[in-house]
Amino acid sequence: MKKEISVLVVDDSETNLVLLEAILEDEGYNVKTAFSVKEATELLKDYLPNLILLDLLMPNENGFDLLKKLKVNGQYKNIPVIIVTAFANKENSAIAFDLGAIDIIEKPIDIPCFLEKVNKALIN
Repeated sequence: MKKEISVLVVDDSETNLVLLEAILEDEGYNVKTAFSVKEATELLKDYLPNLILLDLLMPNENGFDLLKKLKVNGQYKNIPVIIVTAFANKENSAIAFDLGAIDIIEKPIDIPCFLEKVNKALIN
């Protein structure tokens, strides 16, 4: 069932990674985590998730950088990306949507709303 659905969570906060992983695994999703854009890029070489949950503000490369990489690569450009950020202002939201994000979830997350958006992204 959902075990076949894989989600990649990219965030530089270990607390956020653990929280999102636990929520998603409780729902039956197969979850992988990456602590940086570099780590996510390495994982994606051998892994094709059904959904990516992406933080925006991270050291070195940020979430916008990963979005740009994903959208120019034919193998990854159709993977839905949801931004999960504490900085969901108009400017960041506009840039994220322009780069191909399908939704934005603001931190701290509301778990029922979070799961609703995740499930919606995976149905479409």
